Amino acid sequence: MSKMFSVVTLASDSGLLEEYYAPGSPDCAEDLLEDEIIRDDLRSLPKSDRVYAEVGTYLYGEDETERASEEELAYFSKNFEELYASVQVDWVGGHSFGFAVEDVLPDYTDEPEPELEDEDDLEL
Repeated sequence: MSKMFSVVTLASDSGLLEEYYAPGSPDCAEDLLEDEIIRDDLRSLPKSDRVYAEVGTYLYGEDETERASEEELAYFSKNFEELYASVQVDWVGGHSFGFAVEDVLPDYTDEPEPELEDEDDLEL
């Protein structure tokens, strides 16, 4: 069984520069939003930010291909340099794409939520 995974580097206008390991080969922002950590990082950006994704896709193993699981991604992220150096992972290809935070998280707002007043503070 061959496992497909990608190393995704996200950069934004406001300075985000992070690397993530993703199952398969994400080719749009919606694919990235499946990952809770990526969603949270995107929510930390200003709504007007533009994000740029560089995707490098790899295969580990032989025969039929399937997307790597979360456990396998954790293994690949910890051991990638060693696996790559020993030619245990094969480069499949790379691509890039960009997106605006407000386009992929339309319900997200970078405005702080108003604080609710305590009942004791309310006058009747």
